[in-house]
Amino acid sequence: MFGFDSVSRMTFMRCLPKTYSFLIKELGAVVMKGYNIVGDGTPAALLPILTGYTEIELPESRRGHAGAETVDQYPWIWNQLKDNGYVTQWAEDMQSVGTFQYRLKGFRDPPVDHYGRPFYLFAERINTLKQLCFGSITRLQAMFTWIRNFFDMYPHQPKFSYLFHSDYSHDSNDRLPYADNELLTFLQMMQAHGYLDDTMLIIMTDHGARFSALRRTYQGKLEERLPFMSIRMPPKFQAQYPTIMKNLRLNSHRLTTPFDLHETFQHLFQFHARTPYESKSNRSFSLFELVPENRTCAQADVDQHWCACLDWHDILINTSIIQQYGRAVVDFLNKFVSDHQQDCATLSLLRVIKASRFEVNERVLKFVGANDVDGRIPKFQSDLSQSLDETRFYQIQLETTPGQGQFEVTAAHDPKRNTFDIQKRHISRMNAYGTTSACIAWKRPEFREICYCSNLLVHTNVSSKAIIMNDRTTIQIKNTAVNNSNVHV
Repeated sequence: MFGFDSVSRMTFMRCLPKTYSFLIKELGAVVMKGYNIVGDGTPAALLPILTGYTEIELPESRRGHAGAETVDQYPWIWNQLKDNGYVTQWAEDMQSVGTFQYRLKGFRDPPVDHYGRPFYLFAERINTLKQLCFGSITRLQAMFTWIRNFFDMYPHQPKFSYLFHSDYSHDSNDRLPYADNELLTFLQMMQAHGYLDDTMLIIMTDHGARFSALRRTYQGKLEERLPFMSIRMPPKFQAQYPTIMKNLRLNSHRLTTPFDLHETFQHLFQFHARTPYESKSNRSFSLFELVPENRTCAQADVDQHWCACLDWHDILINTSIIQQYGRAVVDFLNKFVSDHQQDCATLSLLRVIKASRFEVNERVLKFVGANDVDGRIPKFQSDLSQSLDETRFYQIQLETTPGQGQFEVTAAHDPKRNTFDIQKRHISRMNAYGTTSACIAWKRPEFREICYCSNLLVHTNVSSKAIIMNDRTTIQIKNTAVNNSNVHV
């Protein structure tokens, strides 16, 4: 497996055309066009693949939370692989924002046989004139070299390798085209030397760009939710199991998720069992089995906020319910960081950018509340016998001040109580927050997207004037200085 950070399926095709063509035309890879994320950020993309669970379903490992432990206790897929005789390899670059270290507590012990973090911790601290290089080769080429060394070291032993690259695409996709010739050359080498003759090859990304001008468009919203996922089975496998390959190709046009990739790994462990494979979870299918054509996001355990299948209708932003929604979102954001209010400035609503509404129908589970006090686990019911007018789903894009943070939020509105159910997991930060949350980043990493550090107000000259007319508020901001570096996970 090899992955890139913050690259949608469409961006992969635009920026890596040579690689994409080689994958499809020469290797016969299958691209999962309906592959949908199930949460925000890289951990939400990788944890379901590598453990079969979401973060909230796993033991508490968040920094700054009582009882939090390291992620060693997670049911990692590489532990099963090692139990089945596989040699394992895992690495990612940009250790300062490591997937399992930045917000989570990381590993206490090396999780795999060949673990790249010690090398990257050392190498990435060395100042170099060529930022994207290690000596005479690029950092991406260094990753490819390590994979080849891994194959050469264990020519006859089962192997699992997963490397994840962020340098070219984490902050922007502008440098991603640099990877096209390098990845193409690597894949050609792997094919020419026979390394792919008995290898399941997965080239993937975690999600699309989250903080960019494109993200603020409808196209960008879809691309964030639809990353690149390609699967190439060895030629002998394709010839021996035509029904599986037919299923895989049909599934490429259907709704699939990271849970399904994990289920496929589980299927491989029992591939030669005498009885047909049965999924271990109701929300996932092995991609070797036929995924239902009419599968819904609710059935796949994809929340409405992340589902790319739903049809949202734009509505006017100056309606009373949207203005109420905007104020409720800002209240939620302020309350979410309230236990560190001495560090985080109080946010105000600057403007509503866009609003849309989705009408509940028979293909979507009905929201009825939250299953936990923190509102992290939504509760739905499938019985739609009650009036569909009882609950409406709204999605809003808004901007807050200070800091000009832009957010997209999905919530259910209860007209009986006239309340919105707003949850952190259904909030997307749409623009980069840089170092504006540095005062809280390591104490409470989950506040990074929301908190604007109060100490920045001392260095920011803000001249604002609020004009309130007919429940409409306009705020003019001038001479605002904000650090614009892009740090996000």
